[in-house]
Amino acid sequence: MRLLIVALLVAVATARLAPLSEVEYQRQFVEFTKDYSKTYTQEDFFNKFNTFKYWVDRVRHHNAGNESWEMGINEYSDLMPEEFNAIYLSPVDLSLSAPADVVEAEFNDANDIDWRSKGAVTPVKNQGQCGSCWAFSTTGVLEGYMKAKGGSLPNLSEQQLVDCAGSSGNHGCNGGWPSSALKWIAGNKGSCSESSYPYTGRDGSCKKGCSPVSGSAIGGARTGTGESTLGSQLNSMPVSIALDASGGFQSYKSGTFNGPCGTQLNHAVLAVGYTSAYWMVKNSWGGGWGSGGYIYMARGKNLCGMTNAMAWPQ
Repeated sequence: MRLLIVALLVAVATARLAPLSEVEYQRQFVEFTKDYSKTYTQEDFFNKFNTFKYWVDRVRHHNAGNESWEMGINEYSDLMPEEFNAIYLSPVDLSLSAPADVVEAEFNDANDIDWRSKGAVTPVKNQGQCGSCWAFSTTGVLEGYMKAKGGSLPNLSEQQLVDCAGSSGNHGCNGGWPSSALKWIAGNKGSCSESSYPYTGRDGSCKKGCSPVSGSAIGGARTGTGESTLGSQLNSMPVSIALDASGGFQSYKSGTFNGPCGTQLNHAVLAVGYTSAYWMVKNSWGGGWGSGGYIYMARGKNLCGMTNAMAWPQ
């Protein structure tokens, strides 16, 4: 009986990996272009089609294996990994510029934490083709901080940081650091709302017309490292983290992500909770990416260097 079960599993896996016909690739590509409103020049069309075929095959092979997470086709499936990384990941190293304030704080994880259920996390946003992940991670951590401290949940402006926080060493659409952005907000006596300073997804001149949201003035930034520190801070509020998103992130769909990834910190995101098995992480690539815009990352291995550069308000 055991041999029969193994044989059936092998047969199923083999069937799932059977090559697709060219007609099927074409059918799926047409659906993809409709689903994501894609249009291409005549010169780009066949290159994009071949890239899409690459992802279809890669997704199928990955999902046929015994993995803890699932890949999927999404709006980024017409970009090869190197193209995607060049557009959506930070061109600057997001490592902390100074030693962390908190290293391996004591952590009691008796209960799961999910700040979404506590009303401390805004809907998933989309940075577009601007390397402003650091700004989205910053607004996310400040929004959560304000709610966790007993206030209402604001929707803060990323564009204000893109345009104005260069004086703290950030580079707009060319990258930046949440810890530096929090320090800029402290010096600015707060952050403006999204509605008063809307996102454009490109570098612009700093506008001075909006007033900071009440309660958004902070004293500065705290920084930390280590998974126990992440858990300890998540017991109090969401946490800005930086990680290496150049491995499997592009096609992540669901499940507990276990890599592959390295430790070159090239993307800033927001940790919003944990279970005994994984960290809950909010991304800024839109709700169509991942699990509704989130990725669930395995605990216990500092996966993708995710606890090497963390920040939160003080």
